[in-house]
Amino acid sequence: MTITLVILAVAVVFVLWRLSSVLGQDQGFIPQFDRNQTPPKLDEVDEADTPAPASEPVALAAEDVDPAANAEEIQAVLEEISGKDRLFDAKSFLGDAGSAFEMILGAFASGDKDTLSSFVSKDVYAGFAEAIDARSAKGQHLELTLLKAPETRYFRAEVSGNMAFITLTINSEQIQVTRDKAGDVVAGDPAQTSRVEDHWNFSRKLGSSDPIWTLIATRA
Repeated sequence: MTITLVILAVAVVFVLWRLSSVLGQDQGFIPQFDRNQTPPKLDEVDEADTPAPASEPVALAAEDVDPAANAEEIQAVLEEISGKDRLFDAKSFLGDAGSAFEMILGAFASGDKDTLSSFVSKDVYAGFAEAIDARSAKGQHLELTLLKAPETRYFRAEVSGNMAFITLTINSEQIQVTRDKAGDVVAGDPAQTSRVEDHWNFSRKLGSSDPIWTLIATRA
């Protein structure tokens, strides 16, 4: 379904929200991200974590992994995550990531800071909020259309102590048009489709009863 979102913005500001590396989630529901969680440094992660019972082997299709990534390495790490965390499901994770992408994009598009604050870390939220404030000050708005559901693929995965880190490549087809207060186009083309590639990075404490994954980094 085509989703058209109208937001206040300048075209260059739109780049700021594009995201890098990783999302995860359990079975069948859209993940939520705690902006108050500060991602730990890898050398400070607690090694004393009690793994959950081993789960079924992870089976990934070729289309589940970015062609530029090491599929065998990613599968091995996902199996480790699955073995330590009964809530993690590698297949559901990709679908949930796409839903989260649309939700976060929608919140950014509408300038909904409250929703953004519940999905991303403090640092990522700060970037979003700055972009929203900047476009508001310009008195412009951006018409943003997602032409279809985003494509999500694993790009990287890592376990350090009791923390899991997953990076996804997210491809989407978008139309972006910036208009001024009078409604005149100042940037973009309503007839031009852009294919955008982002990387989203998420983390979560393995074995936690809290299913929340935190968006901790973004990169276009």
